Amino acid sequence: TISLSWEVKELKSGAVRLAQGAGVPVIPVALWGSQRLLTKGHKPNLGRKRYPVYIAYGSPYLIPKDADIAQEELRLREEITSLLHLLQENYPDSPVGAWWSPKRLGGLAPTIEEAAVQNAARKAEKLKKKEAKGK
Repeated sequence: TISLSWEVKELKSGAVRLAQGAGVPVIPVALWGSQRLLTKGHKPNLGRKRYPVYIAYGSPYLIPKDADIAQEELRLREEITSLLHLLQENYPDSPVGAWWSPKRLGGLAPTIEEAAVQNAARKAEKLKKKEAKGK
């Protein structure tokens, strides 16, 4: 999961648990550039701009049956983060001053901590509206 900061957030355990239970490999994947085309809170940009979208795949690996799930989530997050940083470093367009780029690269996105606060506020607002609708 990527946050409003354009950094990898904490992962949920589903992918690791499913792969472990099924005995199939996890394949880390990162995507960069698609946020410029379609992002919540921004006007869709599906015109002829031809923004590059990059995808990187890590090496598949198995989750042992006796593995610590939290440790494996951390491992997967680190793999995805490494792939994302590689894509960001090799992206052809400059991230400096861009809304679609993380602060650590000179972009205008909030930090991961600021994004967490914004997400919590959005969640609270959604819940408030849902409760008001139910009354």
